[in-house]
Amino acid sequence: MPCLTQHPAAFYDQAMRQWQPRLEDASEHLAQVRLDLREHLLRSLAPPEDPFQHSGSSSFKSACPRLPPLPGRPPESEELSAPWAASGVVERGSVAEAYGTFCTELLEAVDVTELQVPALPPAPTQAEIEASAVTQISAHWRGCRQRRRYLEQRTRHRAARRIQSGWQTCNLRSSTRRELLRREEEDRKLQTMMIYQLGLDWFQAKGMRRVEVHVCSLSIAEHRRSRMDSYQVLQGVQMARMFRLADSKRDVIFVAPKHIHEDVLDYYSKIMQFRGIQNPPGRFQVVVPENMGLKDKFSLTQALLCSPKALKRIARLVSNRLAMLIPEAVTHAEAKLSNTLRLPLIGPSARNMSLLSSKSNGKKLAQLAQLPVGPWAVDIYDEDEFYNSLAGLVVKHPEVRTWLLKIDDERNSRGTAYLDLQKIPQVQNAASAPALLGGASREQLHGTEVSVLGADAMEVRSMLQHLVPKRVVLCNRQVYSDFSHWLAEACRIGCVIQAVPENMISQTSVHFQVAPDGAVEVLGTSEAVTCTPFVRAASWYPHTRGSYQVLHEIGLRLGRSLGAKGLVGFASADVVFFDNPCFDASELVQDEDGHRDTPAIIGSDSPVNPEELMFGELRSPSPDMSIAAGELPAPRELPESRQADYEAALCEQEYHLDPKPVDPVSLMLGVQPQVGASSASPFACWVVDLDVRLTDEAAMLFPLKFIAQVKAEPSQGLMHLNNEAAQTRELDCLHDLTEEERFSRLQRWAMITHVAMAPQLERMSHQTLFQAAKMRGVSFDLFFNVGCIFTFLDVVHQLFSLMAVEKTPEACARKMSMALAAIAEGAKGVVGARQVVKPKVGASEGTDLLTLSDVQMALRVATGAVMSSRTHVWWMRGMAT
Repeated sequence: MPCLTQHPAAFYDQAMRQWQPRLEDASEHLAQVRLDLREHLLRSLAPPEDPFQHSGSSSFKSACPRLPPLPGRPPESEELSAPWAASGVVERGSVAEAYGTFCTELLEAVDVTELQVPALPPAPTQAEIEASAVTQISAHWRGCRQRRRYLEQRTRHRAARRIQSGWQTCNLRSSTRRELLRREEEDRKLQTMMIYQLGLDWFQAKGMRRVEVHVCSLSIAEHRRSRMDSYQVLQGVQMARMFRLADSKRDVIFVAPKHIHEDVLDYYSKIMQFRGIQNPPGRFQVVVPENMGLKDKFSLTQALLCSPKALKRIARLVSNRLAMLIPEAVTHAEAKLSNTLRLPLIGPSARNMSLLSSKSNGKKLAQLAQLPVGPWAVDIYDEDEFYNSLAGLVVKHPEVRTWLLKIDDERNSRGTAYLDLQKIPQVQNAASAPALLGGASREQLHGTEVSVLGADAMEVRSMLQHLVPKRVVLCNRQVYSDFSHWLAEACRIGCVIQAVPENMISQTSVHFQVAPDGAVEVLGTSEAVTCTPFVRAASWYPHTRGSYQVLHEIGLRLGRSLGAKGLVGFASADVVFFDNPCFDASELVQDEDGHRDTPAIIGSDSPVNPEELMFGELRSPSPDMSIAAGELPAPRELPESRQADYEAALCEQEYHLDPKPVDPVSLMLGVQPQVGASSASPFACWVVDLDVRLTDEAAMLFPLKFIAQVKAEPSQGLMHLNNEAAQTRELDCLHDLTEEERFSRLQRWAMITHVAMAPQLERMSHQTLFQAAKMRGVSFDLFFNVGCIFTFLDVVHQLFSLMAVEKTPEACARKMSMALAAIAEGAKGVVGARQVVKPKVGASEGTDLLTLSDVQMALRVATGAVMSSRTHVWWMRGMAT
């Protein structure tokens, strides 16, 4: 290889470095530049013996032989004009001393026209060309093969690294999963052990002082929280749980998402003190997680798990005391919180929490409790399955006009929609039974599957698929803007389809509790007041239309079924009452006569009345029996075996084989093995939903019973003042009152609104609001147990909830109407209050919460419905009496 490509060549000798600046400046000396291209092997030769001299002697010339002069340059005999030649200084041991220098000149300093072009080298031979070509080809092939081999090696190496990394990740994931499963299993065992131990000691625990930790967290999916207005504030809606202090042996710790205003706490504290609770602040503690604002729309349970100070405070408050955790709904976050605090969880068991919290399993639980349910399709997770199920229900039940669609885990009608088939006449005509099945009866149709129905069901399905997105009505348009968004969420979570009965009388709920020892207690009943179809705005306490005996029996049956599934805590069941389409008036009249046949006993020794025998008057008279004075004839005795058969037949007919029951429970719920309303009952009922949690309606029972001092009457479920009320003690002194007058004075009705938004509260403080309400007569009389009170209030977020208590439903509705009007007017007329700006028209249309106008609309509907409820209440409650 040429030396030029092996090592750099110097333009100047190391001994001439001092002349470098001058050489760069003097352009006339560029021709004297020397370029050393010799190999290093030549530099190992010994230098000449004669040293350098300062004069230009012949020894210098001999030691430094020069090449022939370049063309156009003066001959060698001429004196050098270069600076180093003038000085004559040559360093000892330099290249110039030893070997001389191979010189060249820059083209800029040479006249190109005077250069002599050397002769070209001879052309290569054919052999040399072939050898060079073979060499290049082989070199390229070896390079290409080596590059391929390198690429393959690198690919294999990367694949091996990926496989190793994937295998390590898989092992790590498997070990982590096993560790999580092991911890979850330990947590389940710990929860089961704590609940089991609490159940064993519950008889003694009921008489002990205990602490309840209430965490009302809305632990829902994160993508749903982003669509909820005032999400974190709504986690404190059930603040009325503080009134569980009515039991003198309970202390309450309420975990709130934000600090409760002092005016609100003072408002409730005064009520508690008036009702006889000593030191309410000492028995009621509010704990706010310090990291609640760590994330936007953080759930209360997750924020509490991330707040060590709040956890430490709760642990200090419950240390060395009997305590339990009562959440709003039970998820894995609440289970983790229970294990962190080492408190028994009052709710579904860890294994069945997802099973019991789904609407799809409500039907199975109701059927397990042998309760009537309507046409119901569950566990729908696909769009095709949705339309197939809907088409099958429409074909099998052509008499149903409205179908209700619900997402499994949605609440408060947020994921509810309904379809009115009368607005789709082509579907209703196509789904008629004679057209589809050629005159088949409904009894034969009820057990038919969709696939058996044939092509007509597919025709109905195609119609529904085309018309349902246009005709379906969403109950909350702010949550799901159109049906496509609703259906996408329903297919992801799961949904159910329910039939809505015709001539519906009321939508009621029964609230019950399953104790740790398995005992079931019915807390009370309520009736929904709707502003729009299937959207609740308020509730009556107790229910105004429906049978209390039926609701009580439904609560007991469901409580026993849920207790067998591991539930310990609160639950609510929604029941609808409607006119029975199979009612037969003749059977009702026959049942009301109360006529019972004599049990038929096969045998000749049965007792027979001689007066009822055929030809009784033609029989020969029996001789008169001599009866002693004061003696009665002895009754005719049967043989011992026949007498036992007769008594057994009487008992069996009286308790087991009565084919025509007259009580409303048997008439509506059915007698085994038949489940459902009897044809002798003018009314029927269905269980339509089951909430295994402490709902907002159930939580309102605590302030109602505590503030109004009422209790449910066991036979009819009506609210009466308890013995601690002042009115009860006053009426005990009046002996001239009739039973009806005493009954009417002790009876109480209540209406409680759900949490609603009022824009008028935006510029009002708590004191201003309380003053304005008091001026308009919106207050509660703690002596007579009537009036109106706030069960929840947050003026910052414009949210409120009201409870009105009166002696009659009509008076209760009027009191609630006055309270809502006072809130709508705001602080008008109050001294020192700021002027409230009226909201613009349509300003509240963008919220997914209830508004003040929605509650007022529901109240107008409820006022008219109360007047028409007397007939149903009289029949249903009169059957028991």
